[in-house]
Amino acid sequence: MKKICLGIFLLLFTQIASAQYFTLAPEGFISKEKKDYAVVEVTKASQQELYDKVLKSINSLYSNPQKGLTVVNGQSITLSAYQKRAITVSGSFHYDVDYNLTFLFKEDRIRINAPTFDAGFMSNGTWNRMNAKKVYFRSNGEPRGEKNLKEINTYFNGLITSILDKSAKIDNW
Repeated sequence: MKKICLGIFLLLFTQIASAQYFTLAPEGFISKEKKDYAVVEVTKASQQELYDKVLKSINSLYSNPQKGLTVVNGQSITLSAYQKRAITVSGSFHYDVDYNLTFLFKEDRIRINAPTFDAGFMSNGTWNRMNAKKVYFRSNGEPRGEKNLKEINTYFNGLITSILDKSAKIDNW
């Protein structure tokens, strides 16, 4: 049984190792299929097993995650987190990011809703909120710069990948 579970989660790991789940668009993050969610297929894994592994993964990766977790037992996990100086724009502007990641579970599948975020920085005691649409896109919807867009995509896809990667290995000790 352990070998079967290990095989299942190694398969999941190979799917997620270099995954690009979402890309930032003017209207927010979208998947390759142009949807506001992405689905990861996991062969022969129960809904509860997937839920438990992702929850354990989040608990091991984040310090005090209970403050930012909203769960529906066995069905969904929403992680609300904050990171200082998480993203850099134009090489010199550092933004703190407050974000939400939501995972939903069904037999053999994990649905990841598009990340939502608010970014900004403190200056003279005032919170200066980033207008992501203006920072990353021109008025016609074209990206302002591939480097900045790549960085934010890498940041959020990396968060998702780290959670799913850890979940695939969480019980192998």
